[in-house]
Amino acid sequence: MAAEDEVRETYERYLSAFVANDLAGIDAVVSYPLAHIGDGVVRMFDTFPINPAKLMADKGWHTTLNSRYEVVATSPTKAHVVLFNGDRVRADGSLIETVSAFYAFTRTADGWKLYALSDLVNPAA
Repeated sequence: MAAEDEVRETYERYLSAFVANDLAGIDAVVSYPLAHIGDGVVRMFDTFPINPAKLMADKGWHTTLNSRYEVVATSPTKAHVVLFNGDRVRADGSLIETVSAFYAFTRTADGWKLYALSDLVNPAA
């Protein structure tokens, strides 16, 4: 399998685990410490910094629709994935917010692992 396909498969496993609130599934595709690039600050985490269940409860988030992403670059040891946009919606389909993100992956002995991410969240107008 080509590196691009392997990275895409790993990213899709991450997305599925995130939406399913499967922290063990997320941990399986993350290489810690994980760098999270926030608004003007970079933090390193030894555990995943986002609790999907809390996010769902706090925002009424049901799922993410219309995700458009691409593996934009690969080397033998590193890859970049861009989530151009995704719509977080309530159970009735109404839009809560749109998310965009950048992810960096590294090739490890256990396969591709996420080690850095930067996300932008824009509330629905």
